Amino acid sequence: MRAVIVAAGPVEDIPSLTPFIEENTVVIAVDGGVATLVQQGLAFDLAIGDFDSLGYTPEGAVIHPAEKDETDLELALRHVSEQYEVTDVLIFGATGGRLDMTLQNVYLLKQFPAARLVTKREEVRFLQEGHDQIKADQYHYLSFIPLVPTRLTLRGVKYPLTDHDVPVGGSLTVSNEWTDHQLADVTVHTGEVIVLRSLSDVELPPPTLR
Repeated sequence: MRAVIVAAGPVEDIPSLTPFIEENTVVIAVDGGVATLVQQGLAFDLAIGDFDSLGYTPEGAVIHPAEKDETDLELALRHVSEQYEVTDVLIFGATGGRLDMTLQNVYLLKQFPAARLVTKREEVRFLQEGHDQIKADQYHYLSFIPLVPTRLTLRGVKYPLTDHDVPVGGSLTVSNEWTDHQLADVTVHTGEVIVLRSLSDVELPPPTLR
């Protein structure tokens, strides 16, 4: 089951949401994300937040106080993880505004590893120790940002690595690319990374995810 969560980030960073909403997808509006969904003519199953950025409270919303210890997005992610059996969570409207909020939203992926952030140009996910395969789809660049000192093996990419130590703050694993097979084999031997799939600098259609 998929969950689509729409937060209150700038609308210019949010693609058309219709291609991401499959059968049995639950759609959650987070505060000002209500306006984005309304603008795109889409319904939502639930609204969550303090609604300070929306200006009104939708009917049936889960209301939280403005002064609290978690962001509205974190509360929405927690609600989804507790109330639904989801295997895929796509988050929109979580980047492009205040830098502190964007960074925090990226770090939320560590707490909710089934979730991915999606913009018009990028998809962001969290990987911990283990093996994964990452498709290129329509993306061009593949980057790995270690959150802690990490050891990686990368195959199916232009710049492969074998059991290689990658420090925090280094740029070795930024802007890699897929080879002709369009499928990267990634092993995180130790550590944890943020993974970004990005479009090229050439203008391309908005992303769709498989």
